[in-house]
Amino acid sequence: MKNQRKNDIKQKSKLESEIYAVIKTILNLAQKYQSGNLKDNFFQKSIKSATNDLLSINISLSKHELQLPEMLKRMNFVDEYYQAIDIINKIHPLEFPTEIFPKSVSTSFLEIPKITSEITSSFITLMDALKLKDFYDEDLIFGLFTDLKNQYSKFPGLELSKVKLQKINQEFMNNPRRISTNKNYRDLIVDELYTLFNDFKRKLNLEP
Repeated sequence: MKNQRKNDIKQKSKLESEIYAVIKTILNLAQKYQSGNLKDNFFQKSIKSATNDLLSINISLSKHELQLPEMLKRMNFVDEYYQAIDIINKIHPLEFPTEIFPKSVSTSFLEIPKITSEITSSFITLMDALKLKDFYDEDLIFGLFTDLKNQYSKFPGLELSKVKLQKINQEFMNNPRRISTNKNYRDLIVDELYTLFNDFKRKLNLEP
């Protein structure tokens, strides 16, 4: 127990240090750019790299069940964080890789851990429902698919995964009775969802 607590404290300190370093980097880059000491191309690339680092930190916070707002308050670093987010948001999304910031999505980094958790929960709930031995509720599955799609739409990137999810959902829509009467068919749907779920986790570096 003591070792676990020690590891938790060490992990929290590590993430706090990473947050501090990335935010300071973004703020310093913006200051140098505004003073004319950085070329536009270098500034764009540097902000892009720092943004990717910030996204990775948010995902790590979710993985370790840490709350970013609480951490920022403890660090007395809320204002600086929002300044950095404001700098990122002022840069046109098309300047960033489409796999990170698709044209149609605008998501606050403060929401990333929450959305990640909700997507994970939606996947697991849907797959568990489909694996029930005695299953007769098509409306339930329809609702769970809708919930998963709604959560997916909030996350930046995942465009290809969203297409795959829509295909799986369409398969269910085309065969609702088969879903409720054929367990083997439900197992096939679960396998497809599980593959998509693993792709989601790999994209976010949530598994080795």
